[in-house]
Amino acid sequence: MIILADNTTYTIKDNLDEYLPLQSIANKTISDLLSNSGNGLLVYPHSFYRCEDETDKQSLLNLQLHWKENQCTEAILNTGNIAGFINVNGQSLSIHSRFATDTKQDFFLHYMLQKVLRINLVNMLHETTDEQAFDFLLLLFPKLLNEALTQGIYKEYQRNEYNDANVRGTIDINRHLKTNLPFNGRIAYRTREFSHDNHVTELIRHTIDYIGKTSFGKMLLENDADTHTSVAQIIHSTPHYNRQEREKIVKANLKVITHPYYSSYTPLQKLCLRILRHEKNKYGAKDDKIHGVLFDVSYLWEEYLATILSKQGFKHPNNKRGTGRIYLALPNQFPRYPDFYREKGSVIADAKYKRNINTRDDVNQMITYLYRLKAQKGVFILPTNKVRTKERYHLYGYGEEANAELQKYFFLVPQDVTDFKTFAKEISKSENKIGETEL
Repeated sequence: MIILADNTTYTIKDNLDEYLPLQSIANKTISDLLSNSGNGLLVYPHSFYRCEDETDKQSLLNLQLHWKENQCTEAILNTGNIAGFINVNGQSLSIHSRFATDTKQDFFLHYMLQKVLRINLVNMLHETTDEQAFDFLLLLFPKLLNEALTQGIYKEYQRNEYNDANVRGTIDINRHLKTNLPFNGRIAYRTREFSHDNHVTELIRHTIDYIGKTSFGKMLLENDADTHTSVAQIIHSTPHYNRQEREKIVKANLKVITHPYYSSYTPLQKLCLRILRHEKNKYGAKDDKIHGVLFDVSYLWEEYLATILSKQGFKHPNNKRGTGRIYLALPNQFPRYPDFYREKGSVIADAKYKRNINTRDDVNQMITYLYRLKAQKGVFILPTNKVRTKERYHLYGYGEEANAELQKYFFLVPQDVTDFKTFAKEISKSENKIGETEL
């Protein structure tokens, strides 16, 4: 097992054979890895949502090998904004957030997942890699289920056969002659009608049944009222559910839904398939060369901050779904997605999950947003593992008269805590500090 931290550079000179299998995923973008159908890999949110800002062009990790006389003597490994678990040609790799102080438990990643997915759990996930990877899959299920149900119960045309006196379809002469002679008052016919009980809802029902048999899965299904209601709706809509037909239902769902009205069912369908195939394609299985569950921590960081800043009146455009965009010119030209902005106080906030900002690209982007929204303050919010005072920079030019400024705000992630409950208590202090008085 190789254990790494995100956004970190490693110089490796010992046990180099352990790192050689990583060549098959190194120096490749997330989109390249996901486009390979032979990989059993999920990356949240890139596996589920279309990315408007091309963040899927980032590399999972970069690896440079130095050779001498056909022997590898040194490896330079750089990790990015991706964390989670992956198995590559039999080599297990665990990438934690760089704020994790325990090699078995990543409190910060776990806490952000709970906040973003709106799940309340007290205990950490399993410590063994394969079970923890599966639990991470289960964590995604309630959110994707509830999002799908906001579009209503999925329905599609089904072909049904009947044999009664209420003819409302095409008469099936051959079946009628076979079953209704001598004449008994019934007529055999077939119909094509909308039904909520179909291969998609059956897939969701099978997934509910499968994960409900574990204590962790059952807890997730009963986590809140919305999830409980969604589960009840699916159960009510699938009266023909048969546990013995699971393999048949999985095969029927291999073609991804493309219906624009039911777009939120596509990510749910993908997740259900991966969960139900867990026994066959579980983490570490030999029949897949690359598989695992990974998370874009920069995305989680932004969405986690959204749970805090939305209470302070900040708007949060969503570039993954193309909502809330602003335009730089008429008519609706050059769309942009600032992370957060608030009209009150003229503040723009940018979530940066990295050690420091890029003084060219990040600053230029922020000044563009300041000019477009006529704001006075642009704030970069960065996580840190030690107490740091915010840095302020007054702007020349357009902002000089308006007293405009840039800030670097450092959000403290607790360290040296021994349990998740203590971590949650300590990080809530950082959440309180980033209130309206700070920004």
